[in-house]
Amino acid sequence: MATIGSGRASLIRSKTAVGSAVNYTLVRYEGATTISGTPGSSNCIYEAYLFTDGFVELRLGNWANSGGLSGHYTAGGTGTSLSPSANTTYVWDASGTTTTFYSGYQYINGVATAEGSIAPSLGASSAGSWPPTNWTSLQNANADDKFRSVTIAPTTFFGTSRTTAFIGSNAYITFGAGSEEYGNLSTSNPPYDKFMFNAADRSYQRVAYLTAGGSK
Repeated sequence: MATIGSGRASLIRSKTAVGSAVNYTLVRYEGATTISGTPGSSNCIYEAYLFTDGFVELRLGNWANSGGLSGHYTAGGTGTSLSPSANTTYVWDASGTTTTFYSGYQYINGVATAEGSIAPSLGASSAGSWPPTNWTSLQNANADDKFRSVTIAPTTFFGTSRTTAFIGSNAYITFGAGSEEYGNLSTSNPPYDKFMFNAADRSYQRVAYLTAGGSK
């Protein structure tokens, strides 16, 4: 079985392991495949757990997006591609410039474990009420080619300390600056370190986050 990053093989296991819980910031995105959608009726749902040790757990719910760019890429385009599927959970070590994605894994007590995929915490489809209890809402209306900034629990992604993430409507998360790029997207565009989830000319209707929402 592949490992995530040099010297971190102990963090990848095929069964549940006892370890220390890790704090995170949790981001939820409810968007559409096109430039327009209605809050409460989005067909592209993800939640991203951004852990303070540099790992990420991505939970995809209903996910109509396809044909865009996906992966973990530096500003210059170095990185690792991903082929995301609906209702699937992925874990990766985002602390460096390249990584390995683990499909059907969860990040539990500081260990990536083969527990199978799990639905987003607020469900695989649009949340019924908004904002959800204990969450902070950043968006509750259709937005095209926009981004929202989120203060996250301190972590290291792409070899750099991070305290802010920028959630783009076009299905990417950037670090260092936000981006409204929608055309000519590539592994190096937007020109920032980024996570891309079938990124293309999309839109979002709702975005919320839970900072230091706990540990897992």
